[in-house]
Amino acid sequence: MRRLRSEAGFTLPELMVAMTIGLMTMIVVLAVLEVSMKQSTAVAGRVNATQRARIAMDTITRQLRSQVCYNATTPAMVSATDDAVKFHADLSDGGRAIEQREISFNPTTRVLTEKTWAGVGAPLGFPTETLSRRLLDDVTRRVAPDNPEIFRYYAYNNLTPPRPNLRLNTPLNAVDLARVAKIEIGFMTLPPGSKSAPAGTVTLQNEIYVRVADPNDPAPTPTCA
Repeated sequence: MRRLRSEAGFTLPELMVAMTIGLMTMIVVLAVLEVSMKQSTAVAGRVNATQRARIAMDTITRQLRSQVCYNATTPAMVSATDDAVKFHADLSDGGRAIEQREISFNPTTRVLTEKTWAGVGAPLGFPTETLSRRLLDDVTRRVAPDNPEIFRYYAYNNLTPPRPNLRLNTPLNAVDLARVAKIEIGFMTLPPGSKSAPAGTVTLQNEIYVRVADPNDPAPTPTCA
């Protein structure tokens, strides 16, 4: 009965102090957990953006390198702007006619798209679009002044030896379409669902050299002859 009548235990101030310490500990634990989850999400988003961007960049460069001449007088490139490039290409083993392909960027939807027109008839024509597919979503231009254009086009200069670093103004006219020796490609990819440019943004850039330009030529002007 003596034990039951005892009033020993926590006083109200002691109880309040213990509750305060426990509450602060929980707040710290929750803050650490929140930061950890945000960091994990950011890393996962960056990995996702990197993987998607690399696949798209590989596709774009492979197709631009596949440029072929329509004939001896018609250049491989059909049209070229900062956001789109259209060209004749041949990705087959020679068993089918060449195609027209277009790689374009839509700044409103933030999508890179590939379109294809199959070559038919004789003389060869490209009347019908046969394929349209998304290459990459959540795309933006690079931040200015760091080459914000998706595509840049260069011709050979007049130095000795010549170098393909003469920037061509867009949209390219008929003369410049035949002079293109190098194309630079660059863009930024956001993690899925992002509306701005967070830390997880991935920037990719690459360049290709047009096959109809012989760099060993003393005056390497692209030619289809």
